[in-house]
Amino acid sequence: MAARAYGTKQANWQQFADTRIYIGDLADDGVPKSMGAGFASLHPGDVMEWVPSYDEFIVVLSGRFAVDFDGGSVTAGPHELVWVEQGDPVTFRADGEEVLLAFGTNPPWQTTPETLASAAMFRPLAASPVD
Repeated sequence: MAARAYGTKQANWQQFADTRIYIGDLADDGVPKSMGAGFASLHPGDVMEWVPSYDEFIVVLSGRFAVDFDGGSVTAGPHELVWVEQGDPVTFRADGEEVLLAFGTNPPWQTTPETLASAAMFRPLAASPVD
């Protein structure tokens, strides 16, 4: 199949640690992929500290999203894209309001050593936390 459309309901949602940060993975549909993709929902006051072992683009669908890193911070709103390079520590956070994101990673984020080592921080959810 040359193309597929996905919505938040098709994602396999997980909660990150004891936060209101939710990751909706789209790579577990049985189709081999060279990159990962999904959705994320973050609430104000919760942060995700991470050292990505993959390159990632993040598209803001709603709300304001911030990425803090050594030496600065980047914020983006709806219809804007944030590029995150692998290897540098970052902190993902909602900037004042709930944020909904779509993202893509290369290689698939679920297969990287960092994610596998952090597997205990992700808890599966029975349903999408996003309408």
